[in-house]
Amino acid sequence: MGCVYKIGGTAYAIVVRLKINEMISKDERKNNIKRAFDFLVEHAQERKPFSVEQLSAKTEWAITETQENILNRLSDLVYEEGEKYFAKPEILRVRLDDFKELLHQKKRLFTDYVLEVSSSILIYEFFMPLSREDRLREALDNLFYRDTIEQRIQEIGISRIRDGLKLPPEYLEDKIRQLVFDFMESTIGGYSMYMVNGRYRADVLASREEVITRPFAYGPYIVDETTAIVRFILPVETDAGKFEYGKILEPASMVIGTKKRAELKSWLFLNFFAEALIRVVQKEDEIWLLESGMRSAFYRWVRRDEYE
Repeated sequence: MGCVYKIGGTAYAIVVRLKINEMISKDERKNNIKRAFDFLVEHAQERKPFSVEQLSAKTEWAITETQENILNRLSDLVYEEGEKYFAKPEILRVRLDDFKELLHQKKRLFTDYVLEVSSSILIYEFFMPLSREDRLREALDNLFYRDTIEQRIQEIGISRIRDGLKLPPEYLEDKIRQLVFDFMESTIGGYSMYMVNGRYRADVLASREEVITRPFAYGPYIVDETTAIVRFILPVETDAGKFEYGKILEPASMVIGTKKRAELKSWLFLNFFAEALIRVVQKEDEIWLLESGMRSAFYRWVRRDEYE
C-alpha cells in the first residue's frame, strides 16, 4: 500500500507541475504578445525601422516564428522596405485585445473592401401611419418575390408599362417582363423603416377660444401620431473600384444616359411600389412620399370624400 501511495503521490506531483508549467507558458505568451504590441507601437510613433532579430529579441520568439508572424499575422501592421521592416501607423489605433486575437486566431486584422460609389441615386421615403404596420410590411415583402412581381405586372398591364417607359414597339411582352425583373433584381435589394412622433392640425386654422368651444363631435384639433417612414435608396449609376485615400470626397461625374435611366427607375418604382403600398392603407386623410437625390418631388395621396 505504501508503494502505491508513493507512486500515486509522484503522479499527482507530476500533474501539478505540468499544470504550473502550462500556466507559466500561457503567461509568457501573453507577455510576449504585449511586448510585440508595445514594440510596434513605439516604432510606429518614432517612425524607425527594425529587423527580424530585434523583434525576436524583444518578444523571445524564435527567428522562424518571428518571420512567420510578420508574414502571416502582421501583414496589416508591418511592411518591408529593403532589408528592414516598418510598423504602419494603423497600429496606433489598434487595441491590445484585438492584437492578441490577431496572433491567437485571426490571420488578418483588417478586411479588404472594394469601394462602390453611386454617383447618382434616387431616394424615396414614405410617410405612413403605423396603425397597419403588419399590412405595410406584407405589401413591402411581397415585392421581393418573383411570383408577386408577376402578379403586379398583370395588374398594371404590359401596354401601360410599355407606354410609361416609352419603349419602342419591338419590345415584346417577354422582354418587358424581363426588364421589370432586372430592375427588381439589381435595384430593389431592401428597405429601411424607422418611426417618428409627429403632431399635426386636424382642422381649419382656428383661434384658441374657438378650439375650446368647438363641439366634441368634431374631434381633436391637434393630433399626435406615430408615423412609419419607409426608405428606399436606388442607385442609378455605380462605379466600382479599389479604395484610394484622398479621392472619396471628389465630386462624382454625371454619365451620359443617367438622367434617362433615372426616369425609367422612377416610373418603375412609383408604379410597382408606391401604388402597391397605398392600397394597404385605408381611411387615412393623406399619404406622403418624398423623392430626393437626382430628382426632387413631394407626392401626396389625398383621400377623396366619399360623397364627391
